[in-house]
Amino acid sequence: MTSRKFGPKQRMLIFTLEGFTPAAISAYGSSWNRTPAIDQLAAEGTTWNRAITPVTDPLEQWDRWAKALAETPRAKEIVVVTDDPRLLERESAAAFEEIVLLESDVESDSESETETETIEIEDTSIGRLTAVAADRLAQGDSVWLHSRFLTHCWDAPRELSDDSVAEEPAYYADEYEEDPPIETDAADDMDDSPEEVPFMVHTTAPPDHRITAEDDPDWITTWMRTYGCQIKLVDAMLDVLDSVLEPDATVVLGGTSGFALGQNGGIGHRTGPWRSCHLHVPLVCSGGSGLRSRMVASADEVAAVIDARLSNPSGDLMPAERFVAENVANPATEESQPDESLRSDATSPSHKARVITQHRNVPIAITTNDWFYVLSEEDEAETPSLPSESDDRCHLYLKPDDVDDFNNVVRLRLDEADQLHQILLNEPHRAE
Repeated sequence: MTSRKFGPKQRMLIFTLEGFTPAAISAYGSSWNRTPAIDQLAAEGTTWNRAITPVTDPLEQWDRWAKALAETPRAKEIVVVTDDPRLLERESAAAFEEIVLLESDVESDSESETETETIEIEDTSIGRLTAVAADRLAQGDSVWLHSRFLTHCWDAPRELSDDSVAEEPAYYADEYEEDPPIETDAADDMDDSPEEVPFMVHTTAPPDHRITAEDDPDWITTWMRTYGCQIKLVDAMLDVLDSVLEPDATVVLGGTSGFALGQNGGIGHRTGPWRSCHLHVPLVCSGGSGLRSRMVASADEVAAVIDARLSNPSGDLMPAERFVAENVANPATEESQPDESLRSDATSPSHKARVITQHRNVPIAITTNDWFYVLSEEDEAETPSLPSESDDRCHLYLKPDDVDDFNNVVRLRLDEADQLHQILLNEPHRAE
């Protein structure tokens, strides 16, 4: 990717995805999935380490961005390219003069057993969208490419994985195929033999699975590896689109929702009780020379960033004091000292930053620089009802240390939990 300088009138690429988690991006610290194009964008731009969605519905998050962009003078210049037909039904879609819909021709039914065929990258669902977006960019348009393929159609070539098929560990192959068979009862074999865990899943349907005690733990690695292929495809498409843009073009990359990769027993989009993995999304923008915000920020800042670029292409995205320059290739390790593992200084400036997340118009979570407090309920549950005070349904996790919400400390920090719970109770419930 090329180094960028901002001009007074420039094309813009907004690239957003549903079910997009930072956990599979090397610019966000992933050690198992390399994303060189995104890394380059982060190294030359600005990265928000802790962007949190203020709503659990990814379609509503897209809506919020669209409505914010509608207030900018150049919204009509943006061509939306998407595979999500639901966007056409949103009132906010009126902000754009043109929306190009290119639906995937692969079945998205979660029960489908359709396997990925060996296809070229350009024939994938996101590849076809990218071709349309690249063509419009080449014509001089600004483009908003939004895809939901990460939650509907995993058709990325599995060869994209950092772990090539040729390097599959021996235990994924039948290394004892030459041994003489052991005579056993056929019925017993069917009952007792464990399910073979594949090196990678080859069906196109994304997972929606709650992990049980009977599941082989290797399944988590298999699903992570398969999801990683999809993110490698996103990375390749970003590189293609960047090659069409001039050096002074603005590029914004973000997610409308996260994705669970085994955290808290869930694998899938909005699978399991609400946790950070569902709300934490990537947010990277060109311009900033590797600046990185470590403070909690709302995903709504996507619209603020775009507006800032439209208003003043050469200006700063955010106040300089909010950022810490960081080498993306060698990120600093953020660890608390043992005696600071449970901080109690509620008067510190960092304590004031917060994002309140609503589910079906009810506030169910609050994320601050130090804590993540959440009403632990399933997405499928009925409209949540916030209890009058903190109870067993409410969880509290130390941030940023407890990345995957592993250690619920609500019983150890009842005062902190009560304060955060009161903030949620005071938050107005939005009307339907």
